Amino acid sequence: MSNIGDIRTAHFKGFTLIEILLAMLITSILVLGVNAAYHQAHLIWSSAENKRPFYQTARIITETFRQELSCLYIPPLTEGEDFAFELSYLPNDKTELAFYTLAPSWKGSLESSRVAKVCYLFAREQGTEKTLLERFEQPCGGEKIIGRESSDVVAEGLSEFRVWIVDPNSSPSEDLWKDSYNSKDTPPKALKVLLKWPETNKEPEIDFQSCILISCQGPLAP
Repeated sequence: MSNIGDIRTAHFKGFTLIEILLAMLITSILVLGVNAAYHQAHLIWSSAENKRPFYQTARIITETFRQELSCLYIPPLTEGEDFAFELSYLPNDKTELAFYTLAPSWKGSLESSRVAKVCYLFAREQGTEKTLLERFEQPCGGEKIIGRESSDVVAEGLSEFRVWIVDPNSSPSEDLWKDSYNSKDTPPKALKVLLKWPETNKEPEIDFQSCILISCQGPLAP
């Protein structure tokens, strides 16, 4: 009989309260860990999605610069023109970059596949303080402007747009990057672009930098 009682006791023996509480504690820790990991991954994904339009715009702009500067053209200047390549900072935080190219690349149409004088202008609208980065294009026949100027808004809402160049005449001991340059017949060696968007409620300040090597040096002809 004692053997039967021992078997019944062993058969109905369950978990103690401490074992149940310990299992619940371990399960809660695992659930909280998984939830925290999911929340962190969601934040990273949301941040990347919020930044994606800005980085896409920046890549389009810098790639346009890269294509146009790879086909840089230094024409004989006509009367009234002072520079074939010019980078200048104007009053009221204006930035202007102007040059000639054999491959204007912003529109990518057949009409734009000809020599053009291109100008990028960053400025603030009077009254609203809204910033615009605009691109102006004039088609040319050789060194002569033969068409009307067209314009496009490349980006808006930038807190900063800056361009630096490497002067081909600078010595190795000098600071290579310059914030202004103009020349009638000699392009710079390289160009660096900075695009910056202001801080928002969702994201900190966003900035994008790119360096572009200008391979052609000296007077050029189409």
